[in-house]
Amino acid sequence: MDQVDVDLERDEFTITYDATGVDPTRMNEVIVELGYRPRVVHSRLGLYTSSIVAVSGPIPEPIAGAVRRAGETGHLVFVEFFAEWCGACKEMDRTTFKDPAFNAALQDLDFVKVDTDIHPDAAQYFGVFGMPTLMVLNERGQVLYRHVGPIGAGALVRDLEELRESVLGRSMWKRVNGGTERVPQES
Repeated sequence: MDQVDVDLERDEFTITYDATGVDPTRMNEVIVELGYRPRVVHSRLGLYTSSIVAVSGPIPEPIAGAVRRAGETGHLVFVEFFAEWCGACKEMDRTTFKDPAFNAALQDLDFVKVDTDIHPDAAQYFGVFGMPTLMVLNERGQVLYRHVGPIGAGALVRDLEELRESVLGRSMWKRVNGGTERVPQES
């Protein structure tokens, strides 16, 4: 068997297991005892410090303009790659993107919708292989977050909050009622 170098500060691990033979509570306890932070991740490739796709050349429009504005405003760029024929994309337009919690989570994020049939060069540049593909980019156009497939507002808001705290060092929430409730902070 080949040896694999692992950087525990950078790498994430996926554990696949037979749920009929494993006690998830005990598995989480063991993971914590070993010094790791367990979490369940669905259809998400993780938080990134650089783009996951080897790209060259200038970032295509309409994303290039949003990335330029991000450099000026200090915002991150939230990109939805979609197509008119994509049923999951239409469902997210009706649900996830209309959810008040998602709209509150867009604080410090500029939302750009990219139709892959109109802008195939942008989809190719970022290695989009399925839709919807959601990404968050920094001011240099580097991918910080990527999710392929539909996602509910609650899960997406949690992902964006985790990203905001790790990249921007601040939360979009403040605790109230003795810390038992979270409400959006004022900008």
